Amino acid sequence: MNIENVKQTAKYGILHDYDLMANREPSANKVTCAICGKSPVTFQWSDFSGEAMCSRCGCPYQLKWGSDAQEKEGKYPYLNLSENFLPIAQEYWNKYNKFVCYGRMLDARPGWKEMLNWLKENYPEYETI
Repeated sequence: MNIENVKQTAKYGILHDYDLMANREPSANKVTCAICGKSPVTFQWSDFSGEAMCSRCGCPYQLKWGSDAQEKEGKYPYLNLSENFLPIAQEYWNKYNKFVCYGRMLDARPGWKEMLNWLKENYPEYETI
């Protein structure tokens, strides 16, 4: 994959070339996104060690440096989103086609506030997120 051809935009949290270096990880190859279905995924780093997100929808994956169990198993990438929440994230994507920063960030999380408002309206049981 030629990461130089990926359009960079602060809207999706891609602020520096480094953010796209996640695509050079061996575990980033030939991944189909669990939320938006993009294949192959173009990743961008989150602020959590070894975690990257789909640059199209924000779905988080652990590409390296995971839990002890993940390190032992070594079958990266791992989805960093609850299997129970995945259908809800897919529903939001199918309705709005908007990036949501599901990854862990130290600063602003693009799309997160809008998704939480939608979530409270449609799935009040998740209001404690």
